[in-house]
Order: sequence, then structure tokens, then C-alpha cells
Amino acid sequence: MPPSKPKTQENKDKKKQKSLLGWLSKPPAINVASSSPEQPCTVPALNASLTSSSPSGRDSGFETPSTKRRMTPAANSLVVASAAYTRSSDGGRSIDDTPPTSDPIDVDMSSDEDLPTRDIRFTRAKRKMAIEDSDEGEGGNNDGATHKGRSSAYKPSREPGKANGLAKRARVIPLEDDALMASDDQDGAASTFSQALSRFKKSPKKKDCRARHSGDDDDDFIVPDDSEDDIASRSSHSSKLSSRRSLLSDFEEDEAIPQSMKAKKSAGRAVTQSLKKTPAAGGLAGASSSNFLTAAEQRAQATKVEKKSQEDPFSFLLDIRDKDGIRPGEPGHDPRTLYIPKKIWNDFSPFEKQFWEIKQNHFDTILFFQKGKFFELYEEDARIGHREFDLKLTQRVKMSMVGVPEMSFNFWAAKFLAKGYKVGRVDQSETALGAEMRVAANKSRGKLGDDKQKEKIVRRELNKVYTNGTLVDDELLTDDQAGHCLSIREGDEGEHGNFGICVLDSATSEFNLSAFNDDVCRTRLETLIRQLRPKEIVFTKGNLSVSTVRLLKTILPGTCLWTSLRDVEGFDYARTLNELKALYAADGEESTDDDDYAGIPTAIRDMLGCKCAIEALGSMMWYLRQLNIDEDILTMKNFNVYDPMKKGQGLILDGQSLAHIEVLLNSEGTEEGSLLQLLGRCVTPFGKRLFRIWLCMPLRNVSDINARLDAVEDLLNHPTFEGEFMEVAKGLPDLERIVSRIHAKNCKVKDFLKVLKSFALLSKGLSKLTHACGAFESKTILGLLRLAPDLLPHVKNVESRFEKPEKDNDDLLPVEGKDEAYDEIAKEIHELEKELDTLLKKLGRSVGFPLQYWHSAQGNKDIYLVQVSSNQRDVPDDWIRSGGTKAFSRWTVPALGGTIRQLKEARERRGASIKDFKFRLFAEFDKDRSIWLRAIRVMAELDCLVSLARASNALGEPACRPQLVEGDVAWVDFEELRHPAMALRTKGDFIPNNVRLGGKVGRVALLTGPNMGGKSTVMRMTAAGVIMAQMGMFVPARSARLCPVDAILTRMGAYDNMFSNSSTFKVELDECCKIMRDATPKSFVILDELGRGTSTFDGMAIAGAVLHELATHTLALAFFATHYGSLTDDYSYHPNIRNMHMKTLVDDEKRELVFLYKLIDGIATSSFGTHVANLAGVPIDVVERAEAISKDFASKFKEKIEGKRKRSAYAKLPIDAQADFVYLYKLAVGESDFDFETDVVKRREVLKGLKVAIRSVVD
Repeated sequence: MPPSKPKTQENKDKKKQKSLLGWLSKPPAINVASSSPEQPCTVPALNASLTSSSPSGRDSGFETPSTKRRMTPAANSLVVASAAYTRSSDGGRSIDDTPPTSDPIDVDMSSDEDLPTRDIRFTRAKRKMAIEDSDEGEGGNNDGATHKGRSSAYKPSREPGKANGLAKRARVIPLEDDALMASDDQDGAASTFSQALSRFKKSPKKKDCRARHSGDDDDDFIVPDDSEDDIASRSSHSSKLSSRRSLLSDFEEDEAIPQSMKAKKSAGRAVTQSLKKTPAAGGLAGASSSNFLTAAEQRAQATKVEKKSQEDPFSFLLDIRDKDGIRPGEPGHDPRTLYIPKKIWNDFSPFEKQFWEIKQNHFDTILFFQKGKFFELYEEDARIGHREFDLKLTQRVKMSMVGVPEMSFNFWAAKFLAKGYKVGRVDQSETALGAEMRVAANKSRGKLGDDKQKEKIVRRELNKVYTNGTLVDDELLTDDQAGHCLSIREGDEGEHGNFGICVLDSATSEFNLSAFNDDVCRTRLETLIRQLRPKEIVFTKGNLSVSTVRLLKTILPGTCLWTSLRDVEGFDYARTLNELKALYAADGEESTDDDDYAGIPTAIRDMLGCKCAIEALGSMMWYLRQLNIDEDILTMKNFNVYDPMKKGQGLILDGQSLAHIEVLLNSEGTEEGSLLQLLGRCVTPFGKRLFRIWLCMPLRNVSDINARLDAVEDLLNHPTFEGEFMEVAKGLPDLERIVSRIHAKNCKVKDFLKVLKSFALLSKGLSKLTHACGAFESKTILGLLRLAPDLLPHVKNVESRFEKPEKDNDDLLPVEGKDEAYDEIAKEIHELEKELDTLLKKLGRSVGFPLQYWHSAQGNKDIYLVQVSSNQRDVPDDWIRSGGTKAFSRWTVPALGGTIRQLKEARERRGASIKDFKFRLFAEFDKDRSIWLRAIRVMAELDCLVSLARASNALGEPACRPQLVEGDVAWVDFEELRHPAMALRTKGDFIPNNVRLGGKVGRVALLTGPNMGGKSTVMRMTAAGVIMAQMGMFVPARSARLCPVDAILTRMGAYDNMFSNSSTFKVELDECCKIMRDATPKSFVILDELGRGTSTFDGMAIAGAVLHELATHTLALAFFATHYGSLTDDYSYHPNIRNMHMKTLVDDEKRELVFLYKLIDGIATSSFGTHVANLAGVPIDVVERAEAISKDFASKFKEKIEGKRKRSAYAKLPIDAQADFVYLYKLAVGESDFDFETDVVKRREVLKGLKVAIRSVVD
């Protein structure tokens, strides 16, 4: 039970209530707005602008039941106004309108101890009541106004007949004032009222404090200034939050809202902006009783309201559209841009305007805004950072924000990039002091713009945009392999379209241009994609065909970034040529009419006839310009022509072969067990990138292969050379990438110094290696090392221009006398510092106690503070304390301010001079770029040769040097060949095999045997042995002899292609068609289980026909694995087909198989499908039934074939042999379509094979 009130307190409460009721019935005071004594005093109520006129006399629907009472207007009484809606026809409200939870309080009877003694601050969060001032009077049209719950206020009743009269603006009346309501003197009422109001005028000091408080969030963005305009603009901005409340987007307002609705909406906005916003969820009763809350409760409520207003999104973010007004998901939407209505810009603070000017063009990019020593993310970027990485989300400048330290930018940028986001870096282009200097200089010259607030804010610029395909900074690159960005353009020329490709390795600024006509399978495009593995692809919407898009979605990695351009974006053919002419004008001047393309790199000039390739280059140039890295990369002039399949130049590995043989990646998409991982043992980053190219494009010319083998053998015979090479290569940075960054002036000082040191060591190391290889039998390595230039003179030339920085200093300072501008600034700084030392001594003598200077460890802000002992008492009065420690106190001395300011400005100019000198030093280094890159290329090739030697040495025994023989047709002969993956991992456990194709044996091995028997391993092993031999390294075999092949073509595995709408069988036939079209007598083909995707007879027929074509007319080396046992009988007569199988031991009783993994001649007795089913755990009843059906089917099929041969004479001759007779007949009578005159070798081999085949059939 609560304690009862003291009697004295009860009496006091009753007295207060009685006094308040009596006061309400007093005659009105003199009207402040008029000098006429007959006019009563009318004070407009808080909600005057929020009342709504109604012709009917019904009460507002917003009133609670307790307040809906018919009231008789009292012309001469003051009443307590409710927060609910009122109508002019209703007149005022009596105290009966007060909600039942509100206790009337007589302010006049309040004692001094009951009233707060603190100063009353007229901030919008703390004042008790605000009275709406309107020049339109009480009868104005307020139909469009929207109600906001507010504190109740005293309100006079309306006078009949005066509803439409104009009322004078009234000032704020605080409830705590005793003097205003206590006076009963009618003659002095007006003066008392005026005096009371004047007591609460906001003093200038309080105004400044409030302005500073409201602008705290902007302090770091705005250059400190005493201008009242700056304060006013920030204060007025906080009152315009209602523009964010609209549920309709501003785009719709501008385009579709009628003018009448606009007028009503603007009127409502004006009313709302004049009032402080309070939450409506609290109910009308709570709003009307807010005057009776304690000061602490009101402050808490105000804080809650302010927090809620800051959480409200910008209105244009409620209905997101691009700059063309298209919403996400609609056709043609551009996710990179954002539509912001023009009128919204007027409501932005200076920093918000700066932020959205950049963000509107990079809406899909995570923007890091530099703010002092931090980078901050705002709005949706901040929420993404909070959601993805749990970064702390706060509110800053009415925007959601997260921040990270400046030094950790690369760390967080890499994390966002790994998630697939674009990242933009917005840097401060000046310091706060620099901004002050700029504003002062512009003011003195009278060049201040119209937007003074924009001039005062620290300038920030979008430095660059990072994407996974265009990374340059070493800290953001995740590996040493190239990260390619690919621009693709598809034309409609040719049977299946033609393609133009532009490939960029932004880390080295290397462009590769390619153009080709492709087949229906997009073989060249697939090969290029698998070779390069791009991390980003740039294309124009609507340009790529459905088949191309499906292929790209199938083979591109899931992390690849797709960047689409609109039709109006990118450069067309003509615009691209104009841009190239302007960029590469000869000798920096305009090109002449005689040779318009004189300055353009040779590779681009060679591709001018390929429209698609030039347009792909134009799209890439346009895209790089949006990322602010176009000039840095394009001015390197590092352009090459790229042919993904280089026919006639090397061993072709198309996209399917790269995937099936697992050259670069395994079947799971990782490098585990791939040839790249097994053989790539380079130690330098640029060597690793070159080795990948060697692996994708092995050699074909026998002399080139033997020259590389000679070098590898020399390295194996001289193991000490590898140790000397490792001493040179160990610790080398990625010189190729850093040279590119130096050209772009985007290199850190420590990296630049490291590069100079590394090139000096590299030059000495290559010279030492040249002497070490003098005893080699081969001249391959010696000739390579002699191509390396002498780098020491070039290194010394650059180093002579700057002083070696100290350990903790990152500035490159010019040698005295090398930079006149820097020398002058340094002299000025020295004189100012000397002057400050002299002034300190004079101050010490004048004050009579020791003084010393103190400087902050970082920055130029707190310098030359005077430090004295903390117990020193007689410090001059004009000194300003600026912190200190327990032992010392620090002071700002006004007498030193002018000199210190001059010193700060001089140091600012010195910083700019140092930056200019650094860029000039980078340009001097870049003059010798071709020399640096030539040395890097020599080192990369040597690294690859050492890698081949190290991989060859790791193969174990047996391993041999392959013997390559020139010839017109290919053949291979491996003895005890092992798979390199097994040779390097399972020493002695792998079962080797002898593989012979071509030469004295059949060119096609018809391979049969059970599943899991090792057929696929043997086929992949043979292909890997050919690749290793033609790369120029040792092979894991006892002996290896071969005639080089020109291509490896494969069709392995069973899979469908959902994206291309192709079934498993369709995919098989597409790949088979490509093989039959491209294969030659010098090719090596692998066909694994062709024909299994359809019915048995159709599949068998297709497999037989393809086998016959390969063995009779194509004449390629081939492994043809099949489970169609009848093919072995049908082609037993063919001289180019050799029956082979994987040896297996069978236990029919237990249905067990023992796989021996040995490749031998002959035909497998069965595929042992039921045995494998038993091994897989299929129920024994099912296995037995399947075995019985299989035996019955096989016996019936055999009887049918034998019976047919007995009944018909021509059936004794295989149908394929009959086709051969027809073929020879057509040749004899000249009806054959094949032109033997153009391919003499193939004519010879075909006729030779047919002769032997027919003879074997006749015999």
C-alpha cells in the first residue's frame, strides 16, 4: 500500500488546482497584437496550423472518447489546448477536454522549491511548449496538414466573427514562468507579458552552442569557420527531415502528381518543418500530457524522436530507380546509377551533397570515404558491411555509417572483393589546413563560388574503383596468377558468328586482342575462357547470342563478375579509333593525314580489319575510364595479338582437352592433382604466369623441343646451378607488376626502393649465373642469359636523384641542388624554425622559468606548444592551456601564432613539392621500362626451365628424356609409362603400362574391359606423357619415343549441359563432330564410351561408324573405349584398329573382380557389369536376375548374327568393308569428294590402309 500524502501536501495540491480553475475564469488580458482595449488577448495555439475546417459541427475523428464533448465557445476565456485536432467552428476547449490521466496544475501557485532552478534552454528538444506562428490567421485552409502528436499548450478560445482575422505572431510561453500568470493588473498586463517574453530570447552565446551541438557530426567534414551562414545552413537542414517521410518517390512527384496535390503537400511540409516531430505511436492522450513529464523524461523522449528521425531513409531510396527512371527488375535497368530528384539536393548538407554526387553514378559500388585517418561507409554500403562482416553500425550526419582505420583499407577492400562486390576509394584531395588556405586564397582573389558551403568542405575525389578483374595494388591481389578482365563482342558474320575479344591483365597492364570465326560448339571461345579463367567479363546487353551466354555460364567460375553495358555505353568502331588517335598521337602531337595510326601500337594496327575486336577494345577503354584507371594502363602500350589455338605453331589443347586431362584444374574445379600443380615449381611470380602459358601451349617443332630438353638436362647434370639460381630468385618481389604500378604513379615509396634494390641484385645475379653456366654442353641457357641487359647504370641514375630516406621516413627527398622549388621551401622552413627557437628563448627570459617546445607525434596540427612544469603557477594570462600530463602542462602562446601558421603553410607546400618530385622520379624510372621488362622476361624463362628440371627430378625412377622424331604422321611408343600425379605422390605403388599407337601397330586402340578397370587412367596418362614430352621435360617412363602431335582432342565423361539445353547424348555428338572435323593424321584423339546416351542399336551403330571413320579416313592416333563388344568382331579385320583391354581376374562363384590395371592386347571377355553391381552393393537377387537376362540376350544376339551370315553370302562381308569397296570404286571413277592433290600424306595413308584392309577380308 503506498504511503499516504502528508496533509500539508494535500492542501497545497487542492489550493493549486483551485487557483488554476479560478485563473481560467479571469477576464482576458490586453491583446498584445492590438492597442484597442476592447480586444481580448489572443495567443495562437500550438496546433493552430494543424486544425481542419469542417462545415459540419461534428467533433474530429481523431479525438478520444473522453474528449468528444460539445463545447460552447467562450470568447473571453483561456483554456488548456489538447493535442487533438480542433476546428475553428468548435471554438476553444475547456478544461473538461483534458484527458483523464492529466492533472491540472496551477502554475501561479507553484512554489519556488517545486519549480526547476536550471536555466531554460530554448532548444527544440527541451522547451515545454511551442506556439505556431502563422501569418494566415486561425481560419486558414489547413486541409492538407498532417497531425503530429505534441505537448499540450495553453490556448485562447476564438472570438466569434474573428475566425478569419489575421493574428499577430506570438512568441514561446514557458510554463515555468510565475511572473506571467501571477499579475492581475490589467493596465500592466501587456508590459508584463512583453517583459516575460523578452526574458526568453535566445542569447547569441546559446545560439552558438546549439549550432555547435547540432553540427558536431559535421565538424570533421567542414573546415572550421566562424561564418553564421555555415551554422544556419546546418541548423536549417535538421528541420527538413519531413521530405524523407513521403511514401511516394520524388520521381513520381516530379512526373505524375497533379499541381493541386503538390500545393497541399508543400503546405503540409511547411507546417511539419516548423514543428518538432514526435512519435505518433504514443497516442493522443500521451501527446497531450507531455507537458506533465519531468525534464528527464522529456529529454529521453526527445532523444528517441531524434533517433527515429535519423533512421528514416531518404525518400528516393524508398523507390529506387536508375537515372532513366527504371526500377530494378524492369528491362533496361542500370544498377550502377541512382535517380535523385533535383529538389532533394537543396535539402542535403554539404557532405551529403558531396557523397551523393559520387554515389549516384556508382550505386552498385561499396564506397570508402576517407575522413581523416579513417575510411567510412554510409547508408546501404554501411548496412552491407554490418551484415557481411559484423562491422559496428552507427548513425552519423543522419546517415548510417561504419568506419575502418585508414591503414586497414586494403584488408577490408579485399574482403568485400572476395564477396563479389565492387569497391571504390574516395580520397581527401587536401587536408583541413589546405582547405583553409584554398578558401583564404580564393576569398582574397574574389573567386568564391555561389555555393559557399561546398567551397568550405574538404574536397574529396573518387580515386579508383576496384573490381576482381581490374586489381592493380599488390595488397589486393590474392595470388600470383593473372586476374584477367575480358571484354567480348559478338558479330553476325560467318556461319555461326564471329567474336572479338580484348583481354586485360591490369596488374601488368597487358592487353591481348583476338578475333575469330567459331563453330557451333564455340570451340575457340571455350578454349580461350578455359586458358585464361577471367575474373570479370564486360559485355553489351543484347549483343551476345543465347548459345554464347549459355556457354559462358557453364564454363566461367562462379566468382566471375558480369559487367553489362548499355547500348549507349562503350565506344563503337569509329569512336574507338578516334580515342586511340588522341591517346597515341605520334610524339605527343596531332597525327598527320599521311599516317593517321603512326602512334598506335602495332598489335592494334594489325587488328584494325577486325571490327568486333576493336569494338571490344573500345568497351574495355570506356569501362576503364569509369574506374579511373584508363590512362594508367593504356599508356603502357603493352598490346599483343592472342590466338587461343595457334594452329601450326604448337600443340593445341582445346577447352575440352584442358578440362578432361585436368591440365589446369581437376574435375572439382581446384588445382589439386592438376598438371599445373604437379609440374609448376617456379619461385618468382612472373615465372609462374609464364609457366601457365607454356603448359597451355606446348611446343611442336622438334628442334625447339630438343633445345629445351638440352637445357633441362644440363640443369639436372649441374645441381649446383639450381642453388645459385635460388639465391638470386629468392625474395624477389613481383617486379613485373610493380613496374606497371610505377608507370601509373601508384607505387608506395617502400616498394619503389625495394624494386631498385631488387633490380640491382638481379643484374649482379644474372651476371654471376652467366659465368656459372659456361660449362654447360647446351648453349640454350647461356644464350638466354646473354640477352639480359646491364641494369646497374640505370639503377644508379635513378638513385642519384634522391636522398636515401631514413628508416621511419617514407618521403623521397631530392638531393640538394636537384630541385630548386624544394630547396627554396626547405630554406624558408629552416628560417621559420630558427625564428621560433629564438622567440622561445626570449619568452623564457621574460617569464623567468624554463620553457620547451612540444610537438605531436603525428600530423602538423599540434606543433610548437610551450611546455612547462605542471606546478608552475605564474603563467601569463594570455596563454591558452592545451592539455598536458601529470608532470607537464602545455600552452598555446598567442605571440607565436603567426609564425607557427607560416610554418604550417610552408610545410604544406613542402609536402606538395615532395609529391611532385616523387612523380617526376617515377617518370624517370619509367623511361627505361623496356629495359626493366626485358630483364624480367629473361628471369621468368630461366625460372620456367629450372621448374621443368625440378619437376623432372621429382618424377623418380624410371624417368627418361623423350626422343622426338620428325615425321608426316604421329606415333607414340612409351615403355612403362606412369601418370605424373601417381609418379609424384605414390612412389612405387602405381602399375606402369606400355603404350604404342601408330608406327608398326594399329593407330586406333579399341579398348574394352570393365568399369573401374583403369581405362580412363591409361588414356589420360598417355595424353599427359605427350604434353610433358612436348613441353621439353623428362617423362615418367623407362623409354619414350614419339613423333610430335599437333592437337589432343578428347570426348570423355557423361554429363549434360542444362544451360545449353543439351542432353548427355547431344553433348557427346557435338564433341564427336568437332573431333572428326579438326583431327588430322598428326592428332591424338580420346573417345570414351561414345553412343551410350541412346538405344543400344543406335548407339552401337554410331560408335561403329565413328570408329571406322577415324581408322580409315581421319587416321589420327586414338583411344576408343567402348562396352559394345560386337565392335571388336566387326573390325577385327581392320589393320589400323588394335583390340586391347585392361586385364582383370574374375571369380564367377563369388562374383568378385580383381583389377590388375594392366593394358594388354586382346578382347575383354565381358564388361562384367553384374560383377560391378555386386561390388557396389546391389541386392544379390537383383544381380542374379540381371546376370541371367544378360546371358540370354548375348546368346540370342550371337545366334541371330551367325544365322544371318549363313543365309546370305554378302552378310559374310562386314558392312564397313563393303563401304570401303564403294569408296575405292568412287575413287577409281573420279566420283570421290576428297581432293587427294592437296594432301599427299593423307592420300598415301588412306590408300595404304584400304589395301591392307581389303586384302585381309579377301583372305
